Amino acid sequence: MTNGPVQVGYAFECMKKNGKTYGGSIVKVASYPRGTLVTVKYFEDDEYDDNFNGRTVKVQNPAYRSIYLEDCITWTTEQPAIF
Repeated sequence: MTNGPVQVGYAFECMKKNGKTYGGSIVKVASYPRGTLVTVKYFEDDEYDDNFNGRTVKVQNPAYRSIYLEDCITWTTEQPAIF
């Protein structure tokens, strides 16, 4: 939902005023004098050499980013799927 509710557990994507886009799963929402700070968890691709087996291992590591909603032009949220 465009400019939808910002709640922990929801999927989140936004475009900031500088044109950059960010997305992930909301893990924290906090209110500060500057505005609403949303912390999202996303995954970065990484790889390392496994010296024991002699091969390269590709993994995804969790990373976090905090974004003020007031710095966003628009954002979308989506409720997590319930099975």
